[in-house]
Amino acid sequence: MPCPSCGATETRSRMMPGFWRCDAVVEIKPLVSAPAVAGPSAPATAERPRTRRCGTVYPYSPAEDGVTCRCGLPSVGECSECDRAVCEEHSDLWRGWRVCDRDLAKARMRSRAAAIEEERQAQAAAAAAEAERLRQRSTVLELSDEEALWLLYVPEPRTEQEIRSAVRVLQRVPADEFTALCIYVLDHSAPSTKSRQRGLRRVEGWPFAGPDYHDRSWFLTRKGDWYRTGSYGTTDAGKATKVRRLDDTEKRAIIYEMSWQQSIDSGVA
Repeated sequence: MPCPSCGATETRSRMMPGFWRCDAVVEIKPLVSAPAVAGPSAPATAERPRTRRCGTVYPYSPAEDGVTCRCGLPSVGECSECDRAVCEEHSDLWRGWRVCDRDLAKARMRSRAAAIEEERQAQAAAAAAEAERLRQRSTVLELSDEEALWLLYVPEPRTEQEIRSAVRVLQRVPADEFTALCIYVLDHSAPSTKSRQRGLRRVEGWPFAGPDYHDRSWFLTRKGDWYRTGSYGTTDAGKATKVRRLDDTEKRAIIYEMSWQQSIDSGVA
């Protein structure tokens, strides 16, 4: 098919499937002719003509030149992969481009392989996440007594592994040492102490209470006295709060309630 602008057929380059660019060199004609000069004519000088590349981009179909497909039918275009002339029976559109049946099968195989690989990677990531979750459930962290109490008391989101590790460490601490541990850690870690009005005097210390403590709370004073009540700020059955001796049962109850509160705050319960 000749160039619709200059008519050249030999000098052209393929831009994309179905489009060609004319690379022929054409002469630039002046738009305005030179005015005639009166009198004796001046000697003529040879002027070099100005040229440029045509550069016209035009659609081209092999069917216009009588090119046929490998099966003998008239072609409807070129394959965007192998540049072969193809007919409508042996080609199809793939993502907006005409592709022959052979390259179309290869493209579908590559697409299927990419989908399988993506699914495999997703399954591997899910399996790795499940393995990490099981590892955290089956292993505990090496924590000191102070770190374990701080993890359960300070109201910050904790992982399930941290909560389970802290509970396991604190369960081994005796009741009397647990009281001294609480006074030491809270005195150095708690930002401020709470107070509770009791009779005519104000008792200062740290509450072990929260909205999900099953309507139970404890209060520890700086002297190491434990007060057991219902929800924080109320009393059990209307009775006044009393100093309670902390034994292993009460100590485990406090640890379990702190663990429960951290599980609620962290969203792992």
